[in-house]
Amino acid sequence: MDKKILNSLNNWLENNLISESEYKNILDYEKNLNPSQKSKVAKAITLIGSLFLLSGLLGTLPLIWDNLTYWAQLLLLIVTTVFLIYAANYSEKFEDKSIFIFKSSERVSSVLYLISTISFGSVAVFAVNIINRTTNQSISEDFQILIVSFFVTVYSSYLYNRTRQIFQHVALFYSTIFFLGSVGNFIFPYIEPWAGGLFLISIGLIWGLYTFNEVLGPSWLGYFLSTSTISIGSIILIDNLFSNNDLLEIIFLILGSVLFVWASIQLAEQVIFYIGGLGLVINLPRLITELLPDNIWPPLILFLVGGVLVAVGLYLNSIRENIKNND
Repeated sequence: MDKKILNSLNNWLENNLISESEYKNILDYEKNLNPSQKSKVAKAITLIGSLFLLSGLLGTLPLIWDNLTYWAQLLLLIVTTVFLIYAANYSEKFEDKSIFIFKSSERVSSVLYLISTISFGSVAVFAVNIINRTTNQSISEDFQILIVSFFVTVYSSYLYNRTRQIFQHVALFYSTIFFLGSVGNFIFPYIEPWAGGLFLISIGLIWGLYTFNEVLGPSWLGYFLSTSTISIGSIILIDNLFSNNDLLEIIFLILGSVLFVWASIQLAEQVIFYIGGLGLVINLPRLITELLPDNIWPPLILFLVGGVLVAVGLYLNSIRENIKNND
């Protein structure tokens, strides 16, 4: 038990603030609530040992991998995946707020679950290849990718709903893109590049909508994945549709960046503002160069306007802080 709590209890008992029975009940409660220091140390040693075992296994694999049979490789991957899941589940039970080099036990479990997702994907790949080798029916490569991506997405979805951690959010996002992209490639094998851009924009919009409705979290990560994917998809789409018109391409990219800045204000999300601002920083000089090449005044005016906007923003922020302090 924490010495501060024990000292407080003794002080309360001496001053008749609590009775003997209440004192014993609180002692029993605190002892059951907080594990002993030895128990904490034992758990920490076990977890650190598990991490070393994992590191040793990952370091040994490249040396022995080529000498193993295909079934032995699959078995080793299954054992590794089960071990990772067990270690991640074990680390979730920690009472401590920090473990080894990690800030919290949740971070440890999140990292281990992320590695287990990669390992699980490898198991799925090997399993599909074995089925393809041992059966008379030949499974196409596109269909194999579809099967693997489906199982990885299901596993990632399960982990995210169970943990709600950042790494599981990222794993779910990219596995979903991988799966839906595999479905699209399987159904439309000769799809045009601009359709790929439209696909990424659609995924980004849907992800942003789910984040807005608080289905996904944390919000900053959901909006970051959403807006960055929309940006990449927009660049692909615009580049393919207006490849012969640089000016029109730049204008559309600037409009998209302005839309991001507006959305960041409406949603009060800085990460969207940063992506929109980055788009403006990149594309406004391109627009000026495209309209007025070899002319120093446009970029100079842009620089001065930027300085004025920064000054106004700092001034408004100082007013807001003064109002907050006065309240």
